[in-house]
Amino acid sequence: MSRPAKGARLYYRRREDRWYIRDTGHPERSTGCSHGEYPQAERQLQEYLAAKHRPDFGTGDPARVAILDVLTLYTTERAPQTKRPDVVTSANPHLCEFFDGKMVAHATPNVCRAYVRWRTSQPQARYKVGAGYRYKTLDEVPRVGTQTALRELGVLSAAFGFAHREHKLLYPVVVTLPDKAPPRDRWLTRSEAARLLWAALGFRHVASDFRTRREIWRRPRDAEGEAYDKARHVARFVLTGLYTGTRHQAILSLRWLPTTDGGWVNLRAGMVARRGTGEDESSKRRTPVPLSRRLQAHMVRWKKDSVTNVIEFEGLPVKQVRRSWKTMRKAAGLGPEVTPHILRHTFATWAVQDGVPFGLIAGAMGTTEKVIETVYGHHSPERLRRVVESVSRQRR
Repeated sequence: MSRPAKGARLYYRRREDRWYIRDTGHPERSTGCSHGEYPQAERQLQEYLAAKHRPDFGTGDPARVAILDVLTLYTTERAPQTKRPDVVTSANPHLCEFFDGKMVAHATPNVCRAYVRWRTSQPQARYKVGAGYRYKTLDEVPRVGTQTALRELGVLSAAFGFAHREHKLLYPVVVTLPDKAPPRDRWLTRSEAARLLWAALGFRHVASDFRTRREIWRRPRDAEGEAYDKARHVARFVLTGLYTGTRHQAILSLRWLPTTDGGWVNLRAGMVARRGTGEDESSKRRTPVPLSRRLQAHMVRWKKDSVTNVIEFEGLPVKQVRRSWKTMRKAAGLGPEVTPHILRHTFATWAVQDGVPFGLIAGAMGTTEKVIETVYGHHSPERLRRVVESVSRQRR
């Protein structure tokens, strides 16, 4: 029995450091993109699929309209106008591979659940495998998460809806989606945040005084007697995240002077502009936020030891803090659920606990008041005290 065709897909050839487009029955095509240029290679795959498939919607009967034709229509005509076209671009290769040869009417609840099982059995593409890497075989690589499959099926659902509105389908077809994961409720206490900072500054916990419940931290020294401070840039990262609620990547992009492609810090005005002067607004709204007096004082000192960026290591911008964050987190005695994004959760939680109105918190974080109330509202039960006091008040 012959193996079913896999359809068009990307294939990485390590010897040449190039992504290729493989398609059964067609010659292999080079994208000219290296391993780090995967998004560009994905775009070339989308262009290849758009050129290969010529949509034929006929009478619009979902039993006769190919899912790949609907995805091609959505990708070329609607996706560029969406807030996150990159989500469509990253989802299409997987949707096309699984639904190749299937009609819109075939997207039954059972098939959608099969897609989730298929995707969550695959290794995450961002991990490299082989000698010298953390994972030696594909079996060791973490699997794709359910929420990734949810996001991709959401693209399929949007494509079906767009095709129906464009009168390409006679009736709408509902895509069955997996359940959304509940919002994370993990945030840092004041003492946990202090331990993170101590660890980032090179201090290590050596003992605890059980009588006074105080922890004893000391900074180890090397053979020359110099104190360890290789992770001081992470301390800047932690303070900026805790006191501004800025997202992970936006913090790493902050500079001291205005730029077209990233945010910057205006120390004179005491403001953080999270968006570059030449950048368009995205769904991750990057509204400006004031600097607290405490953080502003820190940044005035940091600028004297910096070149261009707020977060630097030995004079060079830091592109990611994954490894140093993990070292700091373990030294602080915190679990793997403490990721860099927890700083943004902590900012919102502390503000809600302090009684700050939801609308002001939403403005500072670049989100909506509804999100703040839904995700963080339970941290402010005191705002409901007037209700219970009104009910329990003695009446004549």
